[in-house]
Amino acid sequence: METFFAVLYVVVLIGVVLLLMMMRERKVTRNLTSLAARTGLRFRPSKENETGVGSSVEGEFQGRPARFWTYATGAGKSRTEWVAVSVRLAVGSRLTMQLKPQGFGTKVAELFGAKEIEVGDPRFDGEWFIRTNASATCRAALLPEIRERLMTARLTGARGMFTIENGAARYHEAGSYSSERTTARLELILPLLRDLAEAAEGSEAALPVA
Repeated sequence: METFFAVLYVVVLIGVVLLLMMMRERKVTRNLTSLAARTGLRFRPSKENETGVGSSVEGEFQGRPARFWTYATGAGKSRTEWVAVSVRLAVGSRLTMQLKPQGFGTKVAELFGAKEIEVGDPRFDGEWFIRTNASATCRAALLPEIRERLMTARLTGARGMFTIENGAARYHEAGSYSSERTTARLELILPLLRDLAEAAEGSEAALPVA
């Protein structure tokens, strides 16, 4: 009898876990489908994407390729799920840039030799840890209006990292599109990335000739 109840417990537990996973995936599908409709992009279910990438939304946004997607790092208890949005630059760029909120992690990084730059705006510099391969070009790309929108994103919950690398402006944070709040936040970041990509292209002339 004890063996029966033990097996029943395991079966019920597995069933509950599978049910919760199905409910979560339905929320992801609902939120991304709505996101696609609002932005004029196309929803792609996970079965249409490469292995390891969940459902996505992609297409042209204001004349530039854009994409919302998910991915995971680590395994087991250390597994982390990420949500991301990116906008492609119209031309290749040698500029690389990383912006992440100041915090304990950035302090530790500095202790291990990570070098940050400042743009000369005390309020902005106090909130963001910036790394780049071209300081002057990076500062030129971070126009006052771009900095203000980054600050707004930070104040409204953007706790992840903005980057420019590999021909795209990108933002990612730990989370899931099953959250309506997370989905809405990344939707608001999309036009910011579009303008950041354009600003990066405009600052390319400041880079020295290789």
